[in-house]
Amino acid sequence: MIDEKLEKEIECIVESNGYILYDIELVKENNIKILRISIFSKNGIGHSDCEKISEIISPLLDVYDPINEEYFLEVSSPGVERILKKPNHFKCFINNKIQVTLEDKTKIIGILKDSNDCGFYLDEKYFTYNEIKKAKSIFEWK
Repeated sequence: MIDEKLEKEIECIVESNGYILYDIELVKENNIKILRISIFSKNGIGHSDCEKISEIISPLLDVYDPINEEYFLEVSSPGVERILKKPNHFKCFINNKIQVTLEDKTKIIGILKDSNDCGFYLDEKYFTYNEIKKAKSIFEWK
């Protein structure tokens, strides 16, 4: 898939344009491979932001050719409610509401108070990343 060197180059491109690289994943939908690059900004992500990053990254992928078969490049926002998988995902949502599903399937909703490379504080309780099965941000429509 994407090696560490290419991921760092993509991250540099994204950050030099004022965004945060949220995730890179290779997915298969309807027998079509999609290289999905998710970018994030506290100010939100629009279509023009995605188009701009796609146009900059596309030639880099032509040179590296990270996937041996045909695929489509998709640059997008991670969405309104985001899956939190990596420590940097949690750092983006400090002081926001999240839902955590523990290994025993217990669901807890609270405010993400702080995070580090080992875990995070949900309200006043500390969890390690190993204790959770799934986490996502909660968006409240006003």
